[in-house]
Amino acid sequence: MEITKTKILSQEQFQQIDNLWNEEYPAKLRGRFSLLLEGVKHFNHYLIQEENKVIAWAVDFYKDNETRFSIIVSKEFQGKGIGLKLLQKLNQDLGEYFGWVIDHNNDIKTNGETYKSPINYYINNGFKILSNQRIDNELISAVKIKKEAKVFVETERLILREIIASDLEGLYALDSDPEVHRYLGNNPVKNKQQIEEVIQFIRQQYIDHGIGRWAIVDKQTHDFMGWTGLKFVTTETNGHKNFYDIGYRLIQKYWRKGYALETAIASLDFAFNQLNIKKINASADCDNIGSNKILQKIGLKLIETFYYDDILCNWYQLDKQEYLKLKL
Repeated sequence: MEITKTKILSQEQFQQIDNLWNEEYPAKLRGRFSLLLEGVKHFNHYLIQEENKVIAWAVDFYKDNETRFSIIVSKEFQGKGIGLKLLQKLNQDLGEYFGWVIDHNNDIKTNGETYKSPINYYINNGFKILSNQRIDNELISAVKIKKEAKVFVETERLILREIIASDLEGLYALDSDPEVHRYLGNNPVKNKQQIEEVIQFIRQQYIDHGIGRWAIVDKQTHDFMGWTGLKFVTTETNGHKNFYDIGYRLIQKYWRKGYALETAIASLDFAFNQLNIKKINASADCDNIGSNKILQKIGLKLIETFYYDDILCNWYQLDKQEYLKLKL
């Protein structure tokens, strides 16, 4: 069964999901499906259909600075792995997300059945229960759950994790800054839709190649600082194709504090020791003194210069054998 991802529901699809909602949840929550996305601007629906009938549905949406989700599987299709298929899709697309789960079994559904909490299902599928965050009122008693982003590396000051959907604001702050793009073609992004496409591209790299750029997160504040790490480049650059590139980009207030160097060292170690990559390449605008210094400091060798979109750049390379000699 295929999953259809869409931002727009037909009237028929909306009604079918509304019916699933009213059948699944306690009777006192009847009719509240239409309120779920009230005031929300960024969201995606995920549909599994059979003969034009929605048999399972999920949604991701951005609210209160976090990505949240909801999911429903039609009663006759529960226990057949369809819910897990939707969760796996959310894992791929989002990385980290939150939800609210009714965590008791005492409410009555509209058909007279007793509501059974799926809390153990989420625990068994890797969700963390945030027991200190609850909703307890006349409508619902629920606990917040979290699917955590994958952390690849931790350094002394930083967490290097997968880039997730809720990094949108941080990435926009980074890539809309003209000064950040001074040596990147002077073409900062103009809108957040461009950032959404970047996030989708990076997350697809995780699926296709097992690696992609990582988010840089401050260990103490948990603030998004920029990105770092590897990218598998399939387009031709300086006559090379299908190679691993190392790079980094930080929000301006984090410049000149050693963060780029710290992440570059960690990325290189991960590439050669964990992924067993044989060779790493990198390039930098010849005028970008800071970036060139970092690449040389971590051991990459300047091979040649080349033009990239009329910009003179340096081309660097380091293979695993040279890296091992540097570590002795």
